[in-house]
Amino acid sequence: MTRFFILLPALLLGACAYHTSRSSVVVVTDAKGVVENCQKIGEIDGQSQAHAIMPLDKTRDSVITRLKIAAAEQGGTHVLASVADIKWKGPDSKGTIYKCNP
Repeated sequence: MTRFFILLPALLLGACAYHTSRSSVVVVTDAKGVVENCQKIGEIDGQSQAHAIMPLDKTRDSVITRLKIAAAEQGGTHVLASVADIKWKGPDSKGTIYKCNP
């Protein structure tokens, strides 16, 4: 049991994802109309194994951050995902990356 308490902070820190300047401008939306005139790049998943032990609101924030980072890495500007809905309760953490011209 002592090991668990020692490992718990490491698990929680490992679940963190940090925005870069590129990922902070990526938009995560659940409105198809926002991306209807955009180029589809691909599918991604923002799930992390640590989400099982995180509160739901922190899980949602983490999924959104992971989706933004993955989209930025692939040159996307938007992600269409159900997690953008404030009423999201999980477990779907997948999204579709789009590149939209300004």
